Amino acid sequence: MKIDYTQFYKERFSSIEEIKSQCNWDIFISAYNDSDRVVKVFEKINSIKKYWIILPEYGYLPIEYPHSQDVIDLSSQKTEDQIVSKLCNQISIQESDNRRVCIDITGFMRSQVIFFILYLQRKGIRRFDIIYTDPISYVKKEKTEFTRGHVKKDDVRQVAGCEGNHFPDTSNDLLVIGSGYDYKLIAAVAKSKDHSRKIQMYGYPSLQPDMYQENILRAHKAEDPVGSRTSSTMAQACYAPANDPFVTASILSDLIEKESQRKYITNLYLSPLGTKAQTLGFGLYFVWECREKPISIIFPFCKEYSRETTYGISKIWKYSIELPV
Repeated sequence: MKIDYTQFYKERFSSIEEIKSQCNWDIFISAYNDSDRVVKVFEKINSIKKYWIILPEYGYLPIEYPHSQDVIDLSSQKTEDQIVSKLCNQISIQESDNRRVCIDITGFMRSQVIFFILYLQRKGIRRFDIIYTDPISYVKKEKTEFTRGHVKKDDVRQVAGCEGNHFPDTSNDLLVIGSGYDYKLIAAVAKSKDHSRKIQMYGYPSLQPDMYQENILRAHKAEDPVGSRTSSTMAQACYAPANDPFVTASILSDLIEKESQRKYITNLYLSPLGTKAQTLGFGLYFVWECREKPISIIFPFCKEYSRETTYGISKIWKYSIELPV
């Protein structure tokens, strides 16, 4: 089923005060970390109920938790499906729920963002809002460390709920990687599908003008497992805006359609390792167009993530999400 993702609505706010004056919700959910673009938005946003979520990847101790009565401690949960399902059960989000829900995905892990979409769709939730806050810059530019520790080929698995019905024939398998700064993750997922053709999707336009160059410099470090790009193989790279999930989903849909027309894709693997907004686009494409097909979303899982990787607040984006029946 071909979807016109351009019909989905997004809105850009230039400051916290602007989104505060124009938006309000019944439930606001955010994953706690040390970033201003997470903490300051949570503090000022208008919502009847606000929930801080404590994730295992940031390694917070109870003494470090935010001073709020609505803290949901999920640090003992191991996987994205455990985290999201326990969270939604605890705040009782159900199909008949008419409350206005907003999820700030800025601090969540990418796999959790993907599973949120799948879980809410299966629960019968058709509409909700997501916000994402652009930073002014990363703390160490292209040298910023987002994950800690070594990421191995064995750390790559399918995101819960995104396990496609794959075929034994692997002669024309395709891996599409949303390539961000973390070359360790890119390398790990590329090695896990070393027999597949690979296309890298870069964030362009980027969140800030200098970030595209930084992204390319970092992603280049994974050139050996991914395969070098050449002028004769144009399909090895594509581009989608770093802060627009709807355009990302549309570009991804068009890309896969063209690749399929060129030669039948035996199995398709998607790995969103770029911005959270791009990750959201991968998730929307999957839930709208990929169910019950030989298509999976795979991810290189890392146990530890840095608590703060950015400076400042640039723009805040609100995405109005609509999901299929």
